[in-house]
Amino acid sequence: MAALAAAGVGPGDQVIVPAYTWVSTAAAVVAVGAVPVIAEVDDSLTLDVADAETLVTDRTRAVIPVHMRGAAADMSAVLELAGRHDLVVIEDAAHCLEGSYRGKKVGTISDMTVFSFYATKNLTTAEGGMLTTNDEALADQVRVLSLH
Repeated sequence: MAALAAAGVGPGDQVIVPAYTWVSTAAAVVAVGAVPVIAEVDDSLTLDVADAETLVTDRTRAVIPVHMRGAAADMSAVLELAGRHDLVVIEDAAHCLEGSYRGKKVGTISDMTVFSFYATKNLTTAEGGMLTTNDEALADQVRVLSLH
């Protein structure tokens, strides 16, 4: 939710999420007042970028690829899609801690990456998580939003 809010996603906006993920991905979109738009997944069980492309409208503001089974989604294709449509990319890397894509660590590729540390994840602290970004303005926004 903090990543979406920091990116300025809110009521009336749309966010593309994959069909195969935990409900929290779409629930975070709803929590900021936006509408989750469900895209198909490919054989890797990650976002089918070709299908996601068909779902982009003038209200689409972000896309959330979800990495699965320790393997990253096709981030080159996701970033190309985002670049063509001026979309924020927020990776869900709850199942890809320490993963990489073409030599780059997950968490360093897109605008923001979120990691969950729930009890069933690769790294657990019972609850909690982490958000990474290389954008200082987004980091500042997230810090403010996380102050209850």
